[in-house]
This record gives sequence, C-alpha cells and structure tokens, in this order.
Amino acid sequence: MTPMKTSILSSTLVLFAAAACSSAPPYAAQAIEDDAEAMSNVVVADSELYDIVRAGKAGVERVPGSNQLKIAVPIRNIDDEPIQVLVQVSFLDGRRIPIGDDTNQQVKLIGPGSTLPIVVMSKFDTAQDWVMRISWNK
Repeated sequence: MTPMKTSILSSTLVLFAAAACSSAPPYAAQAIEDDAEAMSNVVVADSELYDIVRAGKAGVERVPGSNQLKIAVPIRNIDDEPIQVLVQVSFLDGRRIPIGDDTNQQVKLIGPGSTLPIVVMSKFDTAQDWVMRISWNK
C-alpha cells in the first residue's frame, strides 16, 4: 500500500473512531454508585440533564397472577437545585422491539440531592424488556 493510501485509510479510521466515541442524545444514564456501569435501560434526553441525574439499580419483577412486568428505578438529582423532569417508559419484547405498551409522560419533581423511586407496570404480559426516557419538563 502506498504512503498516500495508508494516510487516507488512517485518516478515515480516525474519523470513524471519533464519530463512534462522540455522544449524541439520548445518553445512557449514569449510575448512582460510582463503580457501576451506565444504565442502558434508562436514557437521558439532554446533556445538561445527563450531568445532574443518576439512576440506581432497577428492580424488575413479574406481578403474580397477571404476569405483568413491574419495574422500580431510583432516580437521583445530584444538583443543588430542584429539577422537574418527564419520565416515560416503553415496554419491549425479548428482541427489544416495542409492543405498543408505553406509559404516559409523568412529571416528577426531584429535590436537590434527593432520590425518587419511579415505579411502573406494563399493561401486557408480553413485556420482556423496557426503556425509560428522562427529559426536562419545560
């Protein structure tokens, strides 16, 4: 390979790597615990909100009798001001495809330094997975 082709190939690879590393919304929520990984089921719609919201470990269980999926996710505001957010959950099948089971957007007020548990339940027993979206209530 000629030096020119090598240079072009290297430049292209660097551009692809930079694009892959750059984050565009939505962002996987940061974990409450410092040593935990980001919560891929909880996404934040805005970079400013991403800086001040943390998600704890989700509790996921089946409701006996109805077999609905129930999730509980602690959301923490690490800012020194109260925040007002919209929370919406979409339930998915086992391949992460929406099943038409979405909650309404819920307004949540989270005080400075406070953690609020968000608890929702699927309508259908076919729910296998979920994604929670958090955005500003503006």
